[in-house]
Formats: sequence, structure tokens, C-alpha cells
Amino acid sequence: MTHEKQTSDEADKQRSIQSHIDARDKSEGKANGTGGAMQAGARHYPEPPFPKQHQRKPGDEAEVEPAPLYDAPYYAGSGKLDGKVAIITGGDSGIGRAVAVLFAREGADIAVVYLEEDKDAEQTRPCGRI
Repeated sequence: MTHEKQTSDEADKQRSIQSHIDARDKSEGKANGTGGAMQAGARHYPEPPFPKQHQRKPGDEAEVEPAPLYDAPYYAGSGKLDGKVAIITGGDSGIGRAVAVLFAREGADIAVVYLEEDKDAEQTRPCGRI
């Protein structure tokens, strides 16, 4: 089986899982969030309710509104990971991107492994050390 076929099969599997979760949430009448976001620090954090935004997997984070916050602009690392190397799967977007950025701020060299989201990965590239 080729890597492209494996990737496609896995994306189909994840789409199916997401469809089941959406159906369950709809039947349970889950709300989209009603509380306000904690507003601490130097920037404003988006507040719910957020619009439903499903994309075919793998998704394109650049299309998400409001844009995900991952950059931690006021965080300065302490060098705890200087000289270390981290391989981060899914480091082009989402939690993986946030981890990649913060590990880099701590001094680690980062290798990012991702599926097909080249645009998201290119946005992550410059976010490491400041």
C-alpha cells in the first residue's frame, strides 16, 4: 500500500469518526459554549459561541475563523531544551503547532511531520525562535 493510499484511508477513517461525533452531539443537544473567555494578558481572546466549522480531513487551519492562537507572543523560553531535537507529528497546525512553537522557544530544534497541509506547515516554519 502506498503512503498516499494510507494517508487517504486514514483521513476517511477520521472523517467517519467526526461524523459520528457530530451526530451524537446533535442528538444530545450540546451547546456551542456560552461562557466568556478569560481575558488575561496583553491581547484579547475570542469568546464563544464559535461557528461550527468542519473541514474535510486533513483540514486547512488557514480557513478557520477566528484564527487559532498558537504563537504565545509574550512567552520567552528559558533554554530548557537547548541542544535537544524534537520530532512533532501534526506540528503544522493545532496543538502540534503550539507545541512545536513553544519547544522551539525553549531552544529545541524541531522536525515537523504532517500530512498534506503544506500551507499550514509553511506558516509554522518562522514561528520558532524570536
